[in-house]
Amino acid sequence: MGYRIISGQFDRGTEEQKAALIQLFGKDNIQYKFDLYFHWYNIVHEYGHCLLDYYNRSIGGVKEEILVNQFAVGYWKHMGYKKELQRLETMLSEILQRLPNPVPDSMSLVEYYEQIWGTDLLMRVDIYGYLQLESVLLALKDTEGFMTTLEKMGIRKALAKKDNPCMEYSISVQTANTVLDNLQLMLDHSGIEHPDVELEFVDDPSIHCARNC
Repeated sequence: MGYRIISGQFDRGTEEQKAALIQLFGKDNIQYKFDLYFHWYNIVHEYGHCLLDYYNRSIGGVKEEILVNQFAVGYWKHMGYKKELQRLETMLSEILQRLPNPVPDSMSLVEYYEQIWGTDLLMRVDIYGYLQLESVLLALKDTEGFMTTLEKMGIRKALAKKDNPCMEYSISVQTANTVLDNLQLMLDHSGIEHPDVELEFVDDPSIHCARNC
């Protein structure tokens, strides 16, 4: 079974779509911020969904979103990208300072999002955006390690040692293909069975998902 990661492009979006993203990310360096999140970080996030399905470990909902964010952060930490992760953390922290916290004081993040999962409320950019961005920050603070996350996903293999310098990613739409190729190469070197995953770009910048095909 093959999988496809579908990723939208900021510069191809409508003015209305761009305005919504500018409201979320801020207008300064919007193209870089969009690409850092969606074409560097999020490619690994979406690949996590593919792996869960491939290993029949999909749990769906907010708990799966949290798990694949742990996978994505764990991967980038394992590969040694401290500088880029720090940039990501700073960017997300600044966004969340502007974004209202929708979670009631009486509920946890998981409880609230499980309650609204599948409703129209979840489809609001600010509501769903808060879940994803807060989940990434939580993953950045997680101390369990990448191996523990992989075990939760049904993968029990020693990871290939990372002993070469980190390559510099351009942080652009073209970054996404390189990220995907390098991720699958790392899994190959570690002897981890994984699905064939391809990347498809679409114009709509709000579309970022993984599908089996």
